Amino acid sequence: MRRPTTAAALSRRRLLLGGAALAVAATQLRPAAAHHGWRSFGDTPFELSGTVEEVFLGNPHGELAVRADDGVWEVGLGPPYRNRRAGIEEGTIAVGDRVTAIGKRARDPEERAMKTERLIVGERTYDIYPERLRDS
Repeated sequence: MRRPTTAAALSRRRLLLGGAALAVAATQLRPAAAHHGWRSFGDTPFELSGTVEEVFLGNPHGELAVRADDGVWEVGLGPPYRNRRAGIEEGTIAVGDRVTAIGKRARDPEERAMKTERLIVGERTYDIYPERLRDS
């Protein structure tokens, strides 16, 4: 047997549901703001070599912090499904690994960031965006 619903109970329920919806929406905004599309990057092929300082392979896309001769670079990888398809999984890249990233550099010359099409870790090569490599 259901209890009758009062106006106060309905108000509390709406408040809780509204708060939950707002919390979910807020978590969805952060990844979108952090995501870098290809428009932020130039058209000229770019290559960067250095040592991995940080590894992140989650959503919305993987990212490495790579120390090169001129400082630490943000090296964007693909989204998880693309990284897995290329053969990159948890444990594939470790802090301290030497890597070479081939892709496109940020349009802003002050920004140490690039988006990777091909990543070389030791002797292994991972083509994250093979269709873009043909265009380079």
